[in-house]
Amino acid sequence: MCPQAAVVACEVMRREFEAVIGGRDMPLHLAEYALHSKPQNMAGRVMEKILLAQAQGAEHILLGYGRCSNGILGVRAEGGLTMPRCHDCIAMLLGSPKRYHDIFYRYPGAYFLSAGWVEVYGDPLSTVEKKYAPRMGEKKALRGMQLELANYKYIIYINNGVGDVAALKERALENCRVFEKEYLEIEAGLEYFSALVDGPRRKGHFISLPPGQELQDTDFEYW
Repeated sequence: MCPQAAVVACEVMRREFEAVIGGRDMPLHLAEYALHSKPQNMAGRVMEKILLAQAQGAEHILLGYGRCSNGILGVRAEGGLTMPRCHDCIAMLLGSPKRYHDIFYRYPGAYFLSAGWVEVYGDPLSTVEKKYAPRMGEKKALRGMQLELANYKYIIYINNGVGDVAALKERALENCRVFEKEYLEIEAGLEYFSALVDGPRRKGHFISLPPGQELQDTDFEYW
C-alpha cells in the first residue's frame, strides 16, 4: 500500500473497494458512472476528485478506472498515481486483463452484470421498467430492449461476493428468462482490487506514473 494513499474510482466499483479497504483510514472518492456516456468530460471530473484527495493529504492516488473509451487520458497526480492497465472495469471485476480477454473470446456476445452495475446503472429489465416503459408502454419497451440485446447470447453475472449475491443471481436469471439469453456465472475474487490497494502488482497489469505525468494512450500497451 502506498503511504497516505487515496482511491479515486467509478461509483460502479464502490462495493469492491469498500470490501478491500475495510475499516482502514483510506479515503475513497467516487465519481458518477454517467461520465461513461460523455467520456470527453471524464478526465476533468476525475481530476476534481484527485485534487480534492490531494487537498485532504493524499500523497499518492490509486485510480479505479480503465481506459474507458480514452476518457481517462490526461489525468495526473502531484504525487504520482497507480491504476490498472485495462480498457474497462470488466477486466478489474474479472480479476485481470488476461482473464477478461479469455472470457471475451470464449463467450462472444456476453452482457456482464455485477453488484455495482445493477445497483448504479441497472440491468436490461430495470431499463425497460424505469426508462422505456413510462415513455412507450411495456410492450414496445420490451421489444426495444430485445432489439438492443439481439447480438448478445449470454448474460454473465460476475460474482465477487459483494452485495446481495442471492438476489443478484435471481435478477440475472430473470433477465435471461425474459430476454431468452443463456445464464452464466463467473466467480471472481477481489484480487485485482487488493493488488491495486496493497500489492503485490503483477508486471504488465498496472500503470505507475511519476508525479505530475499525464496518462497517455501508450501507457495501456501490453502483451
